[in-house]
Amino acid sequence: MFIVEPLRRNSSPALPLLSMSPSSSLSSPSPSPPVECFAYRRGSPPISAVSALDRQLLGAMAGHTPHFQTNNNVSALCPSRTVSARSCEHLKDLVGRHYGNTDPDLGFCGPEDCKNPANCDRLMTLSEDMNLLVRNITKEAKALVQAEICSLFLLDKEHSELVAEVFEKNGTTDEYLTEIRMPLSEGIVGQVATTGQMMNVKDVYNHPYFYNKVDERTGFITRNILCFPIKDSTGHLVGVAELCNKIGKPSFTKHDEQIATTFAVYCAISISHCLLYRKLQEAHRRSHMAAELLVQGSTLSIAPEDILRLTVRDIPASTSFHPDFCSFDFFPRSIGGGDIYVEASLSMFKELGFIERYRLKRRTLARFLLMVQKGYRDVPYHNWSHAFAVAHFCFLLLKMPTVQHALNDLERLSLLVACLCHDIDHRGTTNAFQLQSKTPLAQLYSSEGSVLERHHFAQTVSILSMEECNIFEQLTRKQYQTVLDHIREIILATDIAAHLRKVDKIKAMVDDGYDRNSPDHHYLFMCLLMTASDLSDQTKPFKYAKLIAENIYREFFSQGDLEKQMGNRPIEMMDRERAFVPKMQLDFMDTVAVPVFDLLARLLPDLQGTYNTMIATRECWETMEEVVAEEGFPSRGGLEYLRNPDLERKVEQRLQARRSPKNQMAR
Repeated sequence: MFIVEPLRRNSSPALPLLSMSPSSSLSSPSPSPPVECFAYRRGSPPISAVSALDRQLLGAMAGHTPHFQTNNNVSALCPSRTVSARSCEHLKDLVGRHYGNTDPDLGFCGPEDCKNPANCDRLMTLSEDMNLLVRNITKEAKALVQAEICSLFLLDKEHSELVAEVFEKNGTTDEYLTEIRMPLSEGIVGQVATTGQMMNVKDVYNHPYFYNKVDERTGFITRNILCFPIKDSTGHLVGVAELCNKIGKPSFTKHDEQIATTFAVYCAISISHCLLYRKLQEAHRRSHMAAELLVQGSTLSIAPEDILRLTVRDIPASTSFHPDFCSFDFFPRSIGGGDIYVEASLSMFKELGFIERYRLKRRTLARFLLMVQKGYRDVPYHNWSHAFAVAHFCFLLLKMPTVQHALNDLERLSLLVACLCHDIDHRGTTNAFQLQSKTPLAQLYSSEGSVLERHHFAQTVSILSMEECNIFEQLTRKQYQTVLDHIREIILATDIAAHLRKVDKIKAMVDDGYDRNSPDHHYLFMCLLMTASDLSDQTKPFKYAKLIAENIYREFFSQGDLEKQMGNRPIEMMDRERAFVPKMQLDFMDTVAVPVFDLLARLLPDLQGTYNTMIATRECWETMEEVVAEEGFPSRGGLEYLRNPDLERKVEQRLQARRSPKNQMAR
């Protein structure tokens, strides 16, 4: 291990950065070498203010009373289960790089070998795993006040919800439920979170704030509750702890309230330690990501002649690329590819009035679009042509008077940019694959969810920060922040899992009618427009939809092949030996695409024709499924059957027969 000590001996000690564990007496050195080691920064409250609680925390976590170094020396926990001088040196480098620029008084001595690997390993496990740490906290809370169960709800700021990561089903055994989410404004837990005040409820079922849905879900019967907030050192809410059913007494006592008040500080310290450690590890992961992206970024160079070509002549009208360019039935990929899409994107910016309205510099916009193009990888589906197709559909939506009235100019600008950037640096694999494979991306973004979408947004911001790429440079500071916030939310909305979580709210908005004065309706409407644009290939005539389906499943099958190489069994749609494309397409359309465009057509009646085209495309997939089953066409092991001329002919014949006047009358 290594020792971290302040360089200025005459300065007061400071609160730990990761943790600090001094002894209660700073006058005489400890006879034992340090067991746990932590790094710290200067300029914070004195050590003595938290030393007792830190001592209690580490003792509980390690299962013994730790030894501590004195005379202002504190130690730093190794970041590796391989507790060696080398691993400690690794953390020393991390801490130095991450915090050295902001803290010139941070110094290091050592490193030395860890003296107690078992305890260091145990502490490290808890520092890495929030669920394990929370489970440890809840067990101690139960024991302190003699309660049957304890739940710790952590604040999810993004969704304004409280999330129970660990919930103990009964007093003897733990049962981990993946997640219990409660609205921030509901229940006793929500009331405590909102007011910041402890609540001691003696009879919960007669209390107006009691949220009984948790009992209904778990089968547990709550009699009384002691609920208290957990706040960080700045007074901001971190979470809420809820103790249920006092053992041996009819309700929790005043003494229990006093214990809970002290314990709340204990919880805050332990959670903060874990979160701060995560930040340090995140910095390490970012360095790995930077190395990976350096290879991809090395290709992101723009030739001066390319920019010159896009800036010296007038921006062409969109219809110059194709007379039907402004039709929802038009297949935008048909105009060419590559730089043609960049030129057409310039036309879309111009015709929507963004270049003039926001004084977008022609050279900057051209360079930005070229950089976005180069940011896409050469994967079968999530590539630059997909981004352009999504932006094209969004362009048509933004031209509609109803949409122009519903959204302001900044929102419309954000939508177009988000569509172009929403899949930058897509790897041709899903979020689930990223998580399963523990890729650097997953390690960086998994705690927040939507791994790829968060990466796409980060890449968008990176391009905007490049020289001569900030197309928003003429915006005010407030406008700039607003646009970035919009782009972030819109790109995150492309995660189908995120869409499914908010679809009930979108339905309610459609049922109630769009309210232009409601910020929530603006947000939901933008998300719906983005999702519809992302799925717009499903609304094209069947011959085009089938071509795109081939690209989608080529990408899926490539991932499935990788999963097989890893020894895993891919899900059906990723497995070329099991996937039946017509069935997969019907399932996806019925579950996701059709409901999306049904909602959109209800808000924008002019899109009824687009919805009808999608239904016709669905009918084609359904007919193909029937013909393949009846005629025995080979449909496993690849995608060649989708281009089989005999199959296409039989599908067309059956469709014509089905749509004949005689059959229509029979129906």
